[in-house]
Amino acid sequence: MRSILEELYYGSIRPDGKVYSEDSPFAEATQNKKANFDELMATLNDSQKETFEKYCDAHTEHEDITRFDLFTYALKFGILLMMEVFMGRREVWVGDM
Repeated sequence: MRSILEELYYGSIRPDGKVYSEDSPFAEATQNKKANFDELMATLNDSQKETFEKYCDAHTEHEDITRFDLFTYALKFGILLMMEVFMGRREVWVGDM
């Protein structure tokens, strides 16, 4: 049996890979988002579509950075919490997370 770190390294554990059922609120929100996107794209001319696609790409990049920052912050916070549990409050230095 591999360690958690090995499972994470080899891709068996995917923090970003949650699967949602088709009747979940996430799936419903995704369908609504796609329907609204399709409706909006039908109203735009080619130049507007290009501008909107650039906006969507920038938004995706922004969200990726935000998700990564949130993931790393939460992981560091969890590690510090465990350190405090095992070592005691006075032993743990928080510093800049």
